[in-house]
Amino acid sequence: MNKPIYSFKNIKFSENKNLLLDIRKFDIHRGSCYMFYGDMGSGKTLILDVLTKKNNKYRGELLYDSNDLSKISKNIYYKDIAIVSQYSKKPFFNTVYNYIYNYVSSKNEKSKVKKYTDSIISKMNLKYIKSSKVRNLTHNQFRWVDLAAKIAANTKVLFIDEIDSGFSQQRLKNLSKILYRKCNYDGVTLVATCSNFHSFSNLTSVLVSISNGRISSIRSKNKRK
Repeated sequence: MNKPIYSFKNIKFSENKNLLLDIRKFDIHRGSCYMFYGDMGSGKTLILDVLTKKNNKYRGELLYDSNDLSKISKNIYYKDIAIVSQYSKKPFFNTVYNYIYNYVSSKNEKSKVKKYTDSIISKMNLKYIKSSKVRNLTHNQFRWVDLAAKIAANTKVLFIDEIDSGFSQQRLKNLSKILYRKCNYDGVTLVATCSNFHSFSNLTSVLVSISNGRISSIRSKNKRK
């Protein structure tokens, strides 16, 4: 098997003497979708915060491409990843098209930016609002646009927190198809959290149950019905 893109080794995070995260050994492999699910406060978002360097106050060792993640600068690391948070601040001046275009431009060669932007706008049915000001969008509309920008960027790793939050079943079905291609054809590694994993059964390669900051079960796709 190819070496993992991420390796957890005795990762622990405590706050006010409470152990909130405790992962002894766990690997994330390239070009696959890892879906973390669990109840509120289970530690799902905290795992993403550690992986995206939003939280560096953990103990233990976390490797990225066989290198200690804590020693990689954010400027270097953030060229490889894209993050869709539960809440992101909307820019005041950008249109939907410019928001996506500018983000894709920050991660790709100039010659590819328009192609990637136009493609994702079509795939995610954004043509009807592409000239709208981002500041006028609803929270869920902006979240969909933010998803489009981060998907179109074609980064090595894509993180999505609460992937199933705020969207209809039809949109989730469309999103699942788009992300399936990103993982299986473009080689993007997807790490996401959710409350209900059933909408992503075809997309998910490895389903990870989190409880009280610990991994309670791991199920790979070929072992699930």
